[in-house]
Amino acid sequence: MGSSNFANTILGEATHKAVDDVGAKLDDEGEKIPERVLTINGLVADATGNTLILNVGKKAGVKVGDKLAISRQVRVVKDPATGKIIKSVEDKIGDATVTDVDDDSSTATFNGAGPAKVGDVVKN
Repeated sequence: MGSSNFANTILGEATHKAVDDVGAKLDDEGEKIPERVLTINGLVADATGNTLILNVGKKAGVKVGDKLAISRQVRVVKDPATGKIIKSVEDKIGDATVTDVDDDSSTATFNGAGPAKVGDVVKN
């Protein structure tokens, strides 16, 4: 029996209907599937002019063309009882567009009001 004959059999019709039903169900329920959001957190490792080397790369989910926010830590808030850092307060200083990525680092072009510095925070 050839594949064109299979569609005309009872088994072929049942298979076709089952596939159509599964496809329709996926269409109906697809909006309920949660979207996975990848969070990128890193630091500026080198800043030369408007070219930044970041300490996050492919392994962290960075891709060429990604737009990342560059911020500078302005203060740290600690728990008075334990001394543990509970919040880092940061000011956004600009954005960076990723131009090259390897496994553990990436290169980006910076655009901001002032220059970026080594240690500035990188987030998406």
